[in-house]
Amino acid sequence: ERYLSTRTYKPIPKQDTDIYIIGKIGQTLINLADTYYDDVNMWWVIATANPGCFEGWVNLKVGKEYRIPTEIEPILSDFKRLNE
Repeated sequence: ERYLSTRTYKPIPKQDTDIYIIGKIGQTLINLADTYYDDVNMWWVIATANPGCFEGWVNLKVGKEYRIPTEIEPILSDFKRLNE
């Protein structure tokens, strides 16, 4: 049998370069990741930067502010180290 474990990623610090958006109808973590990172698999970066803002795979809450980190190389390096 195969078991997967859950890892908790550390909070992503705010940066002056972060982008802030307001949620609109139809926006999801996946389409934000595609828009800002050209990679739908990077949805977790946005979710981690906005703790407590998402409940499963649902649309963003309309009118709520979300933070999009733009300097993701350090985030990806930390993530890779955590999962080695």
